[in-house]
Amino acid sequence: MTFPFRLFLPVLLFAFVTSCAGHEPELPTPERAAGGLSRSAGMADEARVSKSPAPLAVEVTESSEKIPQNLQELGQKIIRQGEVVFETGDLKQTRVFLDSLVRQYDAYLANDDQYKYEDRIEQRLVIRIPADNFDELISGLENTARRFDRKTISARDVTEEFFDVSLRLQIKKETEQRYRDILVRAKTVKEILEVERYIGRIRAEIESLEGRLKYLRNRISFSTLTVTFYQLKPEAVGFSSQFLVALKNGWNSFMLFLLGVVSLWPFILAGLILLLVLFVIAGRKKKAG
Repeated sequence: MTFPFRLFLPVLLFAFVTSCAGHEPELPTPERAAGGLSRSAGMADEARVSKSPAPLAVEVTESSEKIPQNLQELGQKIIRQGEVVFETGDLKQTRVFLDSLVRQYDAYLANDDQYKYEDRIEQRLVIRIPADNFDELISGLENTARRFDRKTISARDVTEEFFDVSLRLQIKKETEQRYRDILVRAKTVKEILEVERYIGRIRAEIESLEGRLKYLRNRISFSTLTVTFYQLKPEAVGFSSQFLVALKNGWNSFMLFLLGVVSLWPFILAGLILLLVLFVIAGRKKKAG
């Protein structure tokens, strides 16, 4: 009986070890504990939630702003910006006037730059204006400037992007809350570290979306206007004016000369014919002599 016992002893030990390993508790990873949530949980949730209307009463910012169910409820989101360039006779007076417009329409200066060139002194202001006051400030400039060298106004509709970012932010926050619920039920260090890794990844995505949403809100609430005004230097004004006047007078004189030549063409033609006749007569006399 000794020989069979020695023969089956290793087999029995292997079966015992295998059975113990088979009954070892399985790691309750975030995916399994969340009811089949895959490693791309965020993307799966986004696909699932995007097929159905986003529920209301979901906080997306510290101001407890609610996410609308559709684009109609969200309302149109427009980013407006513009640029105007004009000449002024008094740089300081124009700057004082622009400062008064900024105060009047609750705007603020984002940039204030001044450049000096050979023929001019130029000042460039970047003004952030509440969207509702944008047109009024432009009208105030039009009433003051004699003319604009350049004026460009643009509007960009970001309604869909705003809705998309808001919805994705909501989904990410819902996913983060699921992982935090799983974290409470974690029992081992390995489980805790695994769930915290997922939470950290989703938290980074949430912060990125919140930053984009904050940027869009700022651009929508405050329009941007770049105002460039310049004053020509006195010496540049004198030289350039004289040069342009001389060039214009010379061109006018040349055109008058051409018109005079065209108007005298019968006399010119008669003179040429007379010269030809004289040459013929002179040639015959020379041959006869």
